[in-house]
Amino acid sequence: MKLKRITKLRHRVFRDFVWPNELPDFARFNVVYGWNGSGKTTLSSLLAHVARRTPLTEGEAELELENGRRFSGAHFDSPDLPPVRVFDRDFIRTALSSTGGIAPIYFLGEDSLEKQNEVEALRAELTAAYAAIASATDEKKRADDALDALCVAQAKIIKGVLTSANSTAYNNYDKRRFKQAAQAMSAERASLSLLDEERRARLRTQKDAQPKPPIESVRAPSIDLESLAREVELLVGRSVVAQTLDELTADPSLAAWVQRGLTLHSGQHTTDTCHFCAQPLKPKRRAALEAHFNDAFAGFQKELNALAAKLHAARQTSVSSRLPEPTRFYETLSAEVASSNEAVSRALTGITSALDLLLERVEQKRTNPFAAVPSVAATPTSSVALRDAVTSLQALVEQHNQTSHRFQASVEEACRELEASFVAEAYPDYSQLADAVKRADESLQGLRARPPSLQTRIDALERAVLEHRRPAEELTEELRTYLGRDELRFEVKGNGYSLTRHGQPVSNLSEGERTAIAFLYFLKSLEDKTFDVTNGIVVIDDPVSSLDANALFSAFSYLKERTTRCGQLILLTHDFAFLRLVTSWFQHLPSQRSKYPAQRPARLFQLRSFRHDDGSRASVLGALDPLLGEHESEYHYLFKRVHDEAHRANVPAMEQHYGMPSLARRLLDTFLAFRFPEMSGDLTERLDRVVDQHGFDASKRMRILRLLHTGSHGDTSRELGRDLSLLSETQPVLLDLLDLMRTVDEVHYEGLMKLLARSESTEDESP
Repeated sequence: MKLKRITKLRHRVFRDFVWPNELPDFARFNVVYGWNGSGKTTLSSLLAHVARRTPLTEGEAELELENGRRFSGAHFDSPDLPPVRVFDRDFIRTALSSTGGIAPIYFLGEDSLEKQNEVEALRAELTAAYAAIASATDEKKRADDALDALCVAQAKIIKGVLTSANSTAYNNYDKRRFKQAAQAMSAERASLSLLDEERRARLRTQKDAQPKPPIESVRAPSIDLESLAREVELLVGRSVVAQTLDELTADPSLAAWVQRGLTLHSGQHTTDTCHFCAQPLKPKRRAALEAHFNDAFAGFQKELNALAAKLHAARQTSVSSRLPEPTRFYETLSAEVASSNEAVSRALTGITSALDLLLERVEQKRTNPFAAVPSVAATPTSSVALRDAVTSLQALVEQHNQTSHRFQASVEEACRELEASFVAEAYPDYSQLADAVKRADESLQGLRARPPSLQTRIDALERAVLEHRRPAEELTEELRTYLGRDELRFEVKGNGYSLTRHGQPVSNLSEGERTAIAFLYFLKSLEDKTFDVTNGIVVIDDPVSSLDANALFSAFSYLKERTTRCGQLILLTHDFAFLRLVTSWFQHLPSQRSKYPAQRPARLFQLRSFRHDDGSRASVLGALDPLLGEHESEYHYLFKRVHDEAHRANVPAMEQHYGMPSLARRLLDTFLAFRFPEMSGDLTERLDRVVDQHGFDASKRMRILRLLHTGSHGDTSRELGRDLSLLSETQPVLLDLLDLMRTVDEVHYEGLMKLLARSESTEDESP
């Protein structure tokens, strides 16, 4: 059973990859070419999960087989998936331990049929155990899906309610956060977290409120009404001792008029003639009037005037008091503020009325100081009532100011309280579904314990029929041929091998030796009786890493010999020389040149990476560029990439330019190394020669150096982060680079252009 396609992949550098409709499916033989960092390791590790029958726990994936069945990453432990073997860096790391030990290769012995029959019976039990696991897995998936649906729905509600301009904490609220909140909840806490609709409404108003400025403090007017009342009672109750005139005592208005007139005829205005009637002012009459209005009377009048002024000032203070408008407060406080304002206003009105009554009594005494002023009932209004009302209002002012001071915190507190309320409402349903998931998981874990037990018994029987000597000798011979020397040997030791160098245990291996040994062992393991190579999938990731040119050809030779019978082969590489060997092999496969693509047994793919707006890398899988498949050098492909990017009509977003400086640097280094083979080293010196000998524009030279020096080294992200304008200059600088190549060698440049045109024509004509 072959792998048809990776229908979708969201894993590591693959960001929401979907298999393109125009991309052919995997064939029996496949090669995937991509530079380092383009995603080869991600693909090999993905298929390693299938090989190990372990679910994918990071990201999401879906594979489609040639029979149309699809398997998600969570079901990579399904026994219905085809057998897979993967050679990658993990295989190299685990195949050789620090002591040189290596796992044995299993073969059936001629005298082991009885044990083998027992193995087959155990394998039937193992298959049944896996079927039970699959059923339990489906049950757990249904429970997981139900719980997930609840979490998604509740998260959507909470996000809709709590998304606010005042806080971004809930803008990305999702099922994961709801689940965390529900897991932290308890039945007791859920009961305490439930809110009535009135409280919810207030909290929603609080979270959506706009910040308001602080309000000045409110102070009670300094009016001691009780003290003023006592002063009035004491003063109006006093009597003035004087020699009075009856007609003046009986007529207060006349007395006032006469008193004023006496003043105008005394002091600096002293005269013996009445200013009113121009008649002589008799001394006896003057003496009688002065006796009536003596010093005690005058002093009493001053006291009355002073008290009246004091009362007027208190009244002015009362009526001029201003209260803050309720609209200046947060909406959650405005109703209480209005009520407090009303209480303060009532208290002020009462005090004003009381002051008016006191003023009236003082005025009566002033008008008729010799007459008794009737007493009045005590007013219920007091300064204490005013102070209490103002204190209540000031508390609301302080609450408002405190809210303004910690506005963001109050918004977040309201959101947290609302979130807890919604989580508490859903808690009973969540608990029920979570318990169902737990029960399903416990059942599944119990069933999963069965296969390892069966496998242990199978392994024990198979160890009894191992034939160690021949595989060890074969590996030693192959390693001698592979490396061209016989210093390293495999020797049987227990259930595995020991690796020796000149008869001594190996203490360390070079990277090339580790790769060579691991790869030879991997190819030999394809003969393992537990793996049906004719129906299995073999995945090989960069088998020539750290190998020299001679070892590369040896590796390819062994690979070709041992994988020709594979049910399906998927090769991944970043080495162009190895790619050329593989494509040459594929081109000579039967029917590979058929005009019907579906009949061709081999497919060529390429991984390409780019950067998102947030700076993260992403990869996509597509068809191999024809220039890579048809030519003996990567140089042609580099030229095409630079030419296409330089002449792109729809200029891409800046983040898509991140890889171009490095790619352009590789192209320019290769070109200049060919044109000036006697020069090496600094790019600046070689470009100076281009300017001096070929008259190339010095300003263009400077732009090329600036982009390539900044964007093609290890500090790319740091430099480009400081000067994003470099990215915006990428396209014109690439045009300058092409102009340099044409200036230095026009014949060479035109040849590349013709090659490019033929490649584009081939692409257009391909089915």
